[in-house]
Amino acid sequence: MTPTVTPRCCGSFVVDASVLVQGRSGVVEAPSTVFVVAAEKTVLIDTGFGPVDLMADYHPSYDPHRRPGQNLDAVLAAEGYEAGDVDAVVLSHLDWDHCYNLGRFDGDTDVYVQRRELEYAIAPYAMHAERYDATSLGRTPPWLTVDLTPVEGETEICPGVTAFPTPGHTVGHQSVAVETGEGTTVVAVDAVPTFENAPDDGEAVAAGLVRGLAMNEFEWWASATEVVERADRLLPGHEWEILDADPAGLCE
Repeated sequence: MTPTVTPRCCGSFVVDASVLVQGRSGVVEAPSTVFVVAAEKTVLIDTGFGPVDLMADYHPSYDPHRRPGQNLDAVLAAEGYEAGDVDAVVLSHLDWDHCYNLGRFDGDTDVYVQRRELEYAIAPYAMHAERYDATSLGRTPPWLTVDLTPVEGETEICPGVTAFPTPGHTVGHQSVAVETGEGTTVVAVDAVPTFENAPDDGEAVAAGLVRGLAMNEFEWWASATEVVERADRLLPGHEWEILDADPAGLCE
């Protein structure tokens, strides 16, 4: 079968605009997006943030919010699936807003993460502990008790679906290329979080890139360049335009 990719909104939160696009001022409401890939396997890219009350306790400045129908089970049901139907989960990275809800999947679901990301998230520097909900803060990261499958480098998840490393936003971030009927769709996630980060059509890649939050700017630049050059269709990780959903109105 020819693979397809459907982005779905799993809630939203408030974030400083410069976290998504360097130089922007103020705060914006960003969607928490998961991507359902229908291919020879049913693949889910990212799993969203956790229970709203817990996330509000851990990350109060983000004002996490989830409308009815935006929990992961409802999102999967809207695409005709249950959690048990998901063959593989690809975690782009282990920031708190991308990797909760893993307990919904059974032992038959493979959960992929780049080994470099996992090794760092286990014991991150103090300046990154909160974004990983690290054990050093007395928290239990949602992936800690899950049987993860670490991968290194470009990895075929199934025919037409390939995870590839795009470090920079975090040390082991990965994106996913899906060969659809319209060409290569790249689920960039936070390698290119919004369309504002990427160059306009016809513009030289290097001239148009604008980074968001990055642990390593040099690696981010190389990764974002690869994503844009590889993609016939680009799907950023925090872009309302790709979703059949509107902001909840968390920002005035």
